[in-house]
Amino acid sequence: MQTLAAWVREAGGGVLMTGGPTSFGPGGYYRSPLEPLLPVSMELRREHRKFSVAIVVALDRSGSMAASVDGGRTKMDLADQGAAEVLGMLSPMDQFGCLAVDSVPQVVIPLGPADQHPRGLLLSIESMGGGIFVYEALEAATRMLSGATAGARHIILFADAADAEEPGAYADLLARHREAGI
Repeated sequence: MQTLAAWVREAGGGVLMTGGPTSFGPGGYYRSPLEPLLPVSMELRREHRKFSVAIVVALDRSGSMAASVDGGRTKMDLADQGAAEVLGMLSPMDQFGCLAVDSVPQVVIPLGPADQHPRGLLLSIESMGGGIFVYEALEAATRMLSGATAGARHIILFADAADAEEPGAYADLLARHREAGI
């Protein structure tokens, strides 16, 4: 998206964007490099949406997430930033929760109204060592979402999977998620 935006701004290229009900803002283009190029806002205004969203973010905080990446940051820093950006895109009518997972999932932010959670808490989650138990992460996120009344329910797992252990029957769990509309 950054390359396309630079091509339009700097080389005089053009862009045409079309889509349906899951494009534009709901498609993840809000606050993206493409938004300033278009004559429309990608903002998901409360009065325009038909239903609320509940999102639980599960963050891998295993030992491998302490590895450095470009810019003097760690993989954990990038995952934390990703979770904070998700929270920043939600409205007061949405719900948000966050888990940090290594061998055992720990609730960092219980599922609740998105506008009542501090972004800074997400940015302070650190790698704690150990492996990532993917199934445990997804199962814990599922339990958090079980009480959500939102029209759309999502789980986002930020993990490098470098030391993924105990994957369990995650494929079966994902199939159950699809059936349940998660």
